[in-house]
Amino acid sequence: MAPGTEAGLVDDLRDFLGDFALRAKRLAASVLQPFGPSSEPSSIDDGELDKLKSKLKRIRATLRDAEDRVVADESSKLWLRELRDVEHAAEDVLEELEFEALRATRLEPFKAQLLRSRAVKGKQKREVSSMYSSAPDRLNRKIAKIMERYNEIARDRDALRLRSSDGERRHEDNPMMPTTSSKKCRLHGREVDKRRVIDLLSSDEASCSDVYSVVPVVGPAGVGKTSLVQDIYNDQDFSSKFDIKMWLWVSQEFDVLKLTRKLAEEAIESPCSFAGMNQMQRVITDRLKEKRFLLVLDDVWDERRDFWLKLQAPLEYAAPGSKIIVTTRSSKVAKMMALKIHRLGYLSDTDCWIVCRDAALRGRDSRIIDESLDSIGQSVAARCKGLPLAAIAAGNVLSSAIDMNHWKAVGQSDSWDSEVVGKILPALLVSYNSLEKHLKRCFSYCSLFPKEYMFRKDKLVRMWLAQGFVESDKEHQPEDIACKYFDDLVEKFFFQRSPYHDERYVMHDLYHELADYVSSKEYSRIEKSALSNVDEDVRHLSLAPSEGQCNDIVEFYPPHNQYLKESNIPRLRTLVVVQKDEPKDEGNILSIDFPRCLFNLLGSLRALDLSNTNMEHLPHSIGELIHLRYLSLENTNIKCLPESISALFKLYSMNLRCCNCLTEVPQGIKFLTNLRHLELPSMYNQNVCMPCGIGELTNLQTMQTIKVGNDSGSCRIDDLVSLNKLRGQLCISGIENVRSKQIIPEASIKNKGELHKLTLQWSCIDSIFADEASFVLDSLQPHPDLKELTISGFTGVIFPLWLGNQYMFNLSVLELKDCQNCEELPSLGELPCLKHLLISSLTRINHVKRMFYGYDKTSCDDCRSSTSRAFPKLETLKFMNMNSWEQWDEVEATDFPCLRHLTIVRCSKLRVLPKLQILQNLRIKNCENLLDLPSFPSLQCVTIEGLYSVSHILQLPIFSHLGPLELRCHKKLISVKKIQNSALLHSSWLKKEQLRKISGCQVLPFQNLSYQDSQVHVFTKLDTIDDYYVMLRILKHYLFAMYFRKLGYF
Repeated sequence: MAPGTEAGLVDDLRDFLGDFALRAKRLAASVLQPFGPSSEPSSIDDGELDKLKSKLKRIRATLRDAEDRVVADESSKLWLRELRDVEHAAEDVLEELEFEALRATRLEPFKAQLLRSRAVKGKQKREVSSMYSSAPDRLNRKIAKIMERYNEIARDRDALRLRSSDGERRHEDNPMMPTTSSKKCRLHGREVDKRRVIDLLSSDEASCSDVYSVVPVVGPAGVGKTSLVQDIYNDQDFSSKFDIKMWLWVSQEFDVLKLTRKLAEEAIESPCSFAGMNQMQRVITDRLKEKRFLLVLDDVWDERRDFWLKLQAPLEYAAPGSKIIVTTRSSKVAKMMALKIHRLGYLSDTDCWIVCRDAALRGRDSRIIDESLDSIGQSVAARCKGLPLAAIAAGNVLSSAIDMNHWKAVGQSDSWDSEVVGKILPALLVSYNSLEKHLKRCFSYCSLFPKEYMFRKDKLVRMWLAQGFVESDKEHQPEDIACKYFDDLVEKFFFQRSPYHDERYVMHDLYHELADYVSSKEYSRIEKSALSNVDEDVRHLSLAPSEGQCNDIVEFYPPHNQYLKESNIPRLRTLVVVQKDEPKDEGNILSIDFPRCLFNLLGSLRALDLSNTNMEHLPHSIGELIHLRYLSLENTNIKCLPESISALFKLYSMNLRCCNCLTEVPQGIKFLTNLRHLELPSMYNQNVCMPCGIGELTNLQTMQTIKVGNDSGSCRIDDLVSLNKLRGQLCISGIENVRSKQIIPEASIKNKGELHKLTLQWSCIDSIFADEASFVLDSLQPHPDLKELTISGFTGVIFPLWLGNQYMFNLSVLELKDCQNCEELPSLGELPCLKHLLISSLTRINHVKRMFYGYDKTSCDDCRSSTSRAFPKLETLKFMNMNSWEQWDEVEATDFPCLRHLTIVRCSKLRVLPKLQILQNLRIKNCENLLDLPSFPSLQCVTIEGLYSVSHILQLPIFSHLGPLELRCHKKLISVKKIQNSALLHSSWLKKEQLRKISGCQVLPFQNLSYQDSQVHVFTKLDTIDDYYVMLRILKHYLFAMYFRKLGYF
């Protein structure tokens, strides 16, 4: 940055920091006094706190402005890094003052309450007594040190000798901008891609108008998009079809005026003297009129559709059959410009080696690379991860000497990552430098995680939020903005969806190396069993042991590690323990031994992740981390959390998922009023009860489960009143503890419109309070936007009316389970969006009546309108464990118009199914009396299993479209009766061609067929016979194994 600019920055910061320090001291003097038996807690002026926050914003904005400028030399980078430390120190002071305000008004009275409690004894009482300790001298020293440290930095500015060119705003140019002279290139491994792009251009799929087709080629940096398009551009057979060829390198600035000028100059093949948009468009129109053109728009970044529409306006006057090829790294750009896109993938290792070898040879005879060199070269090429640009860089390094010693040194060098990767970084840096500054910070943070790590979007964005990387606004939730950041990085190929997990993302190795490169000295990832050599400037630290070091990771004790000396570590803002893969069993849990004093030394932490470790107890000193925003203890053996956690007043996210040993949550959790995400063990873990007062966490957005208790210290149903920001899913368990007198209208969940999945769970099936349960469930009416609902263990007799009427118009998934006192199913047929319905263990239901379809319960007649249909969107219907169910009423022909899958499991008394016109897939299991099946005209697949005591299936009527048939576990099954004659087997209903699986049958169900029938009907679909003896019987009867063409084994 320019000297004048730097001097102004120094003066501005001095003014802001001086005012900040003065106000902080004044506030500190008013509240920092020891709390003794006779002293009264002091309050803090909220107005003064707001002024401090305003000053901190000015400091932060000034520094962000400085960071926006190009800083090339190390001394300038160090200067800015030191200024950021001053900013962080000011932030810490402000938050400590905020904590003092909370301590004075709420925490000290809460501590006194705990000390009076009989439940707090011995060691626990001593720990409680030491909670929320005040340290006025320490805070005053911090305030004084801010100005002292800043003055030291300011005095150094004259020694920095910053160049005036450093004051320019960042503007990155592509160092390898393609020109028309560079369009000739050799391709390897891209023949299929080339044919596909040309085919798309030639087909109607790519037509975007009556005049031209557009095909974007999308892929990450360095994958060879431009090279591929250059080859197509120069292909004589293809390009000869066009009257005019034009190539525009677009890059990051989609300046319509400049691009229109370039387009005009390409069209007329000479400089354009006009300055106005209309004049230049007229030049293009005149030149292209009634001519077919080929236009390449290379390296498009801008996603604004209106700019694209302005650029293409003069192209509409060309002749039909014109073509446009776009190269871009952004899927969003591609989708904005065209309907069909071509994604360019990575090269194979073989093709990478060909590219690498060509670069190494530099036109020399290929015979100089013998077999031994070829083997080394292939291993080097494999490290290029499919990127042609990386392969070329590696080849250039190898080319300096075509001999064994040099190539071995290159292949085995420890400095491979820093030296060879440095050769390819400029190409990736083009992509990185185009990012907005907030995306750069977010991307750099990813260097904490090891290669091949599978990122969870929700976890990563919350860590970004904890570090203050997200620029919030008044119109959007911070989480939504952070998710947008992540999506932007995905669109730009910094992340890719994992091929193994739908909800995970991965980072290509070269992008990971880029993250290491750009993350500077502030980030460190330790992958070995020592903390040595960690720079004292590190602010974000991760411990990521390899598989062989899972049980012996790091000794944290300061005597063994220079880094953990108190003078160095207070500035650490992230400490994360990372495993590359999620642990599948206890053997993969990391073993870590923490000193009790550790958290006393990490007072500036914003994010702490100890997931997947052997931790059983969290030290009481966790309460010292008052700046902590993100805490994850997922999948640990933690049994309880200390009450000191109530001091973490800035805590934003706490993850306790899969903590199956956890038995209680501290009472002081109600003071964590900034908490937005509280992830508890699953609803199947009945151990954890929430304390009363949870309703004070009014900012909560995520809380998948909450258990209502039955004592005065437990959470009550009315604690839900204020939790109106909850989103996603919620399970309310322990509802048997709710009494009607506790229900108030405000306790309804009707006003929680951001929830999309709700589970209401009773844990006791006692029918004593059946009426109470019905009233409670009626009062827990959800918001009409709810999409998924589960009611489990309901002890009432009658379901509420809101469940079946059209109030729940968005409900698409409904599960009714273990409602063992209910004698009638609710009327569900009028739910307009219901797609999936499960009814399980309603053991008193003996008759599914017409009321279930939405018919009026007071009449046997159809009281619905003639145009209405029961279950208009239902696709999947499952009945399970209905031991008393005997009868299912017939349905109208127009009912269930979308039902494709029906499953009936363990309904032992059911005898008949209704005729369902559209049903395609039927599964029946352990239904001994369900032997007569009606005609299902659309049925395609039948699975019948578990008829252990049945010897005959009475009738399988004619199914005109029946496909696969599975018979499993029919140990006594002898025959399928009521087969009219053997000729019926020639019909379409049960040919042996359709028999797919026989499992557990003692004899073949079709043994009454003649030898001639067996010859006619070959078992072409049968691929599995589970029982060896069954196989022998079948072979004895059917003689020739050749008839079982798909059978995989005998």
